[in-house]
Amino acid sequence: MKYILNENIALRGWRLVPFALQRKWRSPAQKLTPEEYYFLAACDGETEQSNPSEERKALIERFCKSGIIREAKEGEQLTDWQKPRYCDNRYFLEANWAITGKCTFNCKHCFMAADNARLVREFSREQWQKTIEELDKCGIQTLTITGGEPTIHPDFMEIMREIHRRGMRVEYLNTNGAAISHEMLEEFRAMGADPMMKISFDGLGHHDWMRGKKGAEEEALRAIDLCLEHGFRVYIQTCIHRHNLDTLFETAEMLAKKGVSEMRIIRTSESLRWKQNAGDACLGLLEYYDLMLEFAERYAATGLPMKLDMWLFMRMDPKHKTYHYRPVRNGCYRDSMPVCPDTRHMLAINSDGSLVPCNQISGGLEKHGWDLGNVHRDGLQKLLQESGLLRTVTCSLGTMHEHNKACIECPWRKLCAGGCRAMAFSLTLDYLGVDPTMCAYFRNGYMQKTDAVFARVAQKTGIVYQNVDGISEDLKKVDSKK
Repeated sequence: MKYILNENIALRGWRLVPFALQRKWRSPAQKLTPEEYYFLAACDGETEQSNPSEERKALIERFCKSGIIREAKEGEQLTDWQKPRYCDNRYFLEANWAITGKCTFNCKHCFMAADNARLVREFSREQWQKTIEELDKCGIQTLTITGGEPTIHPDFMEIMREIHRRGMRVEYLNTNGAAISHEMLEEFRAMGADPMMKISFDGLGHHDWMRGKKGAEEEALRAIDLCLEHGFRVYIQTCIHRHNLDTLFETAEMLAKKGVSEMRIIRTSESLRWKQNAGDACLGLLEYYDLMLEFAERYAATGLPMKLDMWLFMRMDPKHKTYHYRPVRNGCYRDSMPVCPDTRHMLAINSDGSLVPCNQISGGLEKHGWDLGNVHRDGLQKLLQESGLLRTVTCSLGTMHEHNKACIECPWRKLCAGGCRAMAFSLTLDYLGVDPTMCAYFRNGYMQKTDAVFARVAQKTGIVYQNVDGISEDLKKVDSKK
């Protein structure tokens, strides 16, 4: 009998994870024992599994049942993507890639910029071709394409085609929507691309001001409707500040009724560019948290299905009637865990080829002279073997807490796990420093306040939400000020 890997399964290996199973476009890779790996390597459609031992029979039964392998048909072979591959670098599953810094808008808060000067850098044809080749070579199969405005790159569609030709996937496309067209979306479908369309929209009546472009609101709404019409999932990113609070609920209601999948509300703050342009628009931390409580309570009562992600505060899923305290990291705390799980698994490449822990602080890092490596100068695989970027994102929580003595005795340190590194850097200029947003959240009892919101929603409307974090009531009541 011959067996073959199912079409969405491949065998991979990386430094420190030499034996792994990769499900196409899904994360994370699954570690295997050497015995499991070599058995699956023989499931190539060509190798006869004759007279298997009892141990081999058990493997066949287990992997068939789990959908990893199946009996091979005559002449079946693995695709090029499925063939075993060893990547001589540390494991990263995803990449957030700014293919250009150029943009048709002039956004007041752009975190890619260190000042109000326009960015003009972008990947040349030779550079993007080499970068895609290296991403593939390093075993990175899922990408977020961003900018600037990525759709205005002169080779944008060619970049999309090459990514998908190699069996990789664009999972998210960050865009202002202005260049989205029927033709573009139809070609996405033809090449098998189905990105979540992450469109910026800063509220009815306020979008033009934030984006520095007359007509930006109309263009964004047109793009949202067009993407939904073509069956693409739409994810809206809304920068919230003092001036657009008046239409926030109206905006969310409108988006939900259109069929938008999710709305992410981001407190616009602390980027170098926003500091130059915001005036009194920036919301204080406690002010932001209190406003989000009011907004969540009002929205939950509508029963509308669109998910809400309130940055660094709360995530709620009306479809499944659940909510999550955003500052709480799910899973078991260990001192050896990386300071940020997102940056440890998602590589961030800036529009000039520089590597950064996350694009959200790229302008700030550049302003302060951080150089963690550059794909044009150093080569991507070399950087994922040893570099400043690798040392930064693999730094442990234990090291960070030792760096911040105030964290060691904090009763919530194993819940917040140090908080957001981007906010720590933006607010303190110390990447391993304390994140003040988390201190404000826990010390002021926002877990309890969030619970109270959903208790009132249940009492008033009968719509019952469940918290998914499993935090004990005793821990919620701890007062670190004592």
